[in-house]
Amino acid sequence: MAMEIKTYIDNLFGYLDTYENTYAQFETEAFLQTYNGIIAVFQALRQQRNEAVEVDQYFLSKIRQSPLTSSDLRQLTVQVLITFFESEADTDGQSAQAYGYVRGLRGVKQDIPFFENHLVPLLFAEGGLNNNYRLRSFLLGEISRYMNKFGGRLRPNLSPEEFQAMSDPMKVLELARRRRELGEQMIADRTSLEFHLQRIEFFNKLGARDRQIDQFLRDWNYIKTTSFWTTVKTAFGELGGKLRGAFSSFGYFRLILSQRNPAYFFYGLIIALFIFLAVYVPLTWQDYSDNRLQEYQQRANTLQSSGK
Repeated sequence: MAMEIKTYIDNLFGYLDTYENTYAQFETEAFLQTYNGIIAVFQALRQQRNEAVEVDQYFLSKIRQSPLTSSDLRQLTVQVLITFFESEADTDGQSAQAYGYVRGLRGVKQDIPFFENHLVPLLFAEGGLNNNYRLRSFLLGEISRYMNKFGGRLRPNLSPEEFQAMSDPMKVLELARRRRELGEQMIADRTSLEFHLQRIEFFNKLGARDRQIDQFLRDWNYIKTTSFWTTVKTAFGELGGKLRGAFSSFGYFRLILSQRNPAYFFYGLIIALFIFLAVYVPLTWQDYSDNRLQEYQQRANTLQSSGK
């Protein structure tokens, strides 16, 4: 196993180098598959202690080759991956040297505060991760998974006021954690925080402040997207309903016209209608006359030909 995982580690750090030097050649899905291939063996290394120590040493050697600050992807990937490795694979403190090294580079040593105060803002930095939504979504999922498994207990009954007091990146993390822990259909539960926030259109306001956050909210269907034609159809439907109501009673119609804006609209509509008819009727009559003239000419030509 150790040789196989070392190959995966080599490939992972190779992808990080490609991301930093020739991003056009960076393969997002291959990078994520390699990451998943590494993290999948962490549980097995709990029992295979010699291999765990060997993998730990190999991680450390690869990490030391480049500063973690070489790129946002390197810092996010290494910090999250090695923290998972220490939490899942290290049972006796013998395979924690890589973790000790990356932890020593942190301004905040504790895992959860470091994730919340440094990695999450880095994840949502403007233009970060080369605006690669797939990378951002995956790493948000990994941070959420770690915090749900090893961090503080999720609060299902979090109040809207407490949620709104969070920073915008932390709001998205909280939503991601809730989706992972409580299910992806919380938005349909009338008692849920998500349902309440959607009902008061808070998600629309949150998304309007940050395009990257907006992409998550739309992907999760927390912001309802309507097409242009749906909007037009709705507007005409509302207009038609108002007109039907206005003409349903002559008394009500007179009352409507006594109000300035509806009166302007009605008389403007009448004027527009007459202008349209003034243009449309002559053009239509001209087309009709031209067609009739062509028919007479064709008939005359036919009669002349027959006379010959």
